[in-house]
Formats: sequence, C-alpha cells, structure tokens
Amino acid sequence: MIDSEELNPRPQILIVDDSRIVRATVRKHLSAHFDLFEAADGEAGWKLLLAEPKINLLISDLTMPELDGLGLLARVRSSGDAHLHYLPVIIISGEEDEATKLRCVECGANDFISKSTDRTEMLARVQANLELAAARQELAAARGACKCIARMIN
Repeated sequence: MIDSEELNPRPQILIVDDSRIVRATVRKHLSAHFDLFEAADGEAGWKLLLAEPKINLLISDLTMPELDGLGLLARVRSSGDAHLHYLPVIIISGEEDEATKLRCVECGANDFISKSTDRTEMLARVQANLELAAARQELAAARGACKCIARMIN
C-alpha cells in the first residue's frame, strides 16, 4: 500500500545558522509541517544544498563563520543549477534595520525574518515562499509546453 507521504512528500527546508538555539527554535516552529536539514555555517550549508537536490527552501543566518549568509546567497544565485538558482531563500537575522533588509533583498533573498519572529509568522512566510516557487515552476513548465506545441504546429 502506498503511504500518503510518498504521494505528497513534505517540503524539505535547510536551516543554516551558527546558533544551536536559533536552529532549535526554527525546528520547533517548522518541524510539524516540513522535513528539516540543519547546518552550522554557510560552507556546510552549501555542501548540503549540493548533496540534497530535493531541498525546497533555504533559511540562512546573515552572520556566520566560514561562509556568511550573503556569501551563501551569492553561491545559490550564481549557481548554474536551475533548482539552486531559483531556490527560495529567507534570511534570518538579529539585525532588523532597513539597510540590512534592503541589502539582503538586493543580493537575491526572497524574504527576511528576524530571529524573534513568532511561529505563526514564520510558518506563513515559509509557506508563501514555497507556494510562490511552485507557481513559478508550473508557469515555466507551461511556457515550455506552449513553445513545444507551437513548434509542432509550425
């Protein structure tokens, strides 16, 4: 018998933060709805992204050892792999000033949340980014199908 999880797998999220406490808090907020992976720095997070192609969303701290959040974001956005290049990225940080948020968005982040964000808002932001990414993928697939049909007709 086929399990419902096999038919509709839970989205997979990678949490990259050097704080064990922050990772535990995010895990507490999201684990009931998503499968979670964790890394303690950007370099380990990058390796996990390369090793786990089914990751659907990245939540990354801004300030970390080895490779910071903007460095990780730059690698993701410059990746030749379309899945990684278009992967939704949410930056999580204790820095909440407008300049920091703007810099993150200008560098390619899809969203920004503070480390004090509550469970309801975090779930809403993650779900919204996952739904937007899925809609973009469906649109790209439909455009590809239309081009294919147009070539067949002509």
